[in-house]
Parts: sequence; structure tokens; C-alpha cells
Amino acid sequence: MTHGVAPAVGLGVANVVVGRALAGRRGITERETAMVERLQEPATPAKDRASRLVSTVADVPASVLHGIAAVAILRHRTGSWRTAALPAVALILETGVYLSVGAVVNRERPAVPRRDHEQPTSSFPSGHQGATVALMTVYAGLARDIRSPALRAAINAACVAYPAALAWSRMYVGMHYPSDVAAGTANGLAAGLLARSCLRRS
Repeated sequence: MTHGVAPAVGLGVANVVVGRALAGRRGITERETAMVERLQEPATPAKDRASRLVSTVADVPASVLHGIAAVAILRHRTGSWRTAALPAVALILETGVYLSVGAVVNRERPAVPRRDHEQPTSSFPSGHQGATVALMTVYAGLARDIRSPALRAAINAACVAYPAALAWSRMYVGMHYPSDVAAGTANGLAAGLLARSCLRRS
């Protein structure tokens, strides 16, 4: 775990630099707001329900339960605590970066209609996206050991499809700019890879 501290700090610093630059540029904010507005149109009840469902599944309580279940299942299936700890370590690294960066950057959320419950945290980076991508990165890495090509392909497809749907959802519900989601994706990918590297070294 300690092997990931320095890279995580570096990732956090990079996020702060990018986040503050984005938050301080009115032109970028206006262009990104226009992109979110275009994504929201036309709004339909079906799209509203789908977006809220996808977002809710990635809320903090759901992500924590997801991580706990993943640890338990991996421990049972592999008998290895090192493998089982991967989802938990990935979530801890990503959450640490997300919370610290959000507190420093404190970017306002897009000035567009909200289709989900308000959250007190910063718009940059997307914590929903970061946590989900971190878990999916871990699962995609573990899937390489699966013998069945069909099952391996299905898992890899799901690991790409769900984060893509979540990225759309978080913008559609008006909670994030595209750059917030992009930063969350990068953070999640880095956290997942760092978790794997940390546990391999230990």
C-alpha cells in the first residue's frame, strides 16, 4: 500500500493543477456547459430514469458495498488475500485523490437543470466515475486469468460499457462537466493500476 502513496500524491497534484485551471477559465466553463445542455436535450422520462439508475448504482454507499462484496468473492474464489484486497486498495487510492482534490479545487457544478439529487462535493473530478473505473480496471486485469475466451470477453466488455454509460449519466443529470468525467476516468484507471502494482510489490 505504501508503494502507492507517492504516485497517488503526484496524481493529486496534477489534478489540482488541471482542476484549478479549468475552474478559472470562464470560456472553457461556458463551452462545457453548452455541451452538457446539448446532451440533456431532448429529455425524456425514460432517459431520466435510466440516468438516475446508473448514477445511483455508483453512489458512495453502493460503491463501498460493491467493493466489500468483491473482496469477499475474490477471497473465496482465489484463497488469496492479496488478490482479494485489490478492489479495496483501488477504491482507497481513488477516494483519497478525489476527496483531497475536490476540497482544493472546489469547482462549481454546471449551471444546468438537475435530474439527480444535489451533492455537496466539488464538480471536479467525478468521484462516481473514478471509483467505478478503478473497480473496472481491477476486474479487467483479473479477467486475464480466466480461461474461457467468451467469459473473458464479456467481462472486458462490461468493464468498458458501464463506465461509458456512467459518464453519459453524470453529465445528463447535470452533475458534471465533460472534463470532470475525463479526470475521474483517468484517476480511476491510475488507481486500479496502482493497486495492482502495490500488491504485486508487497
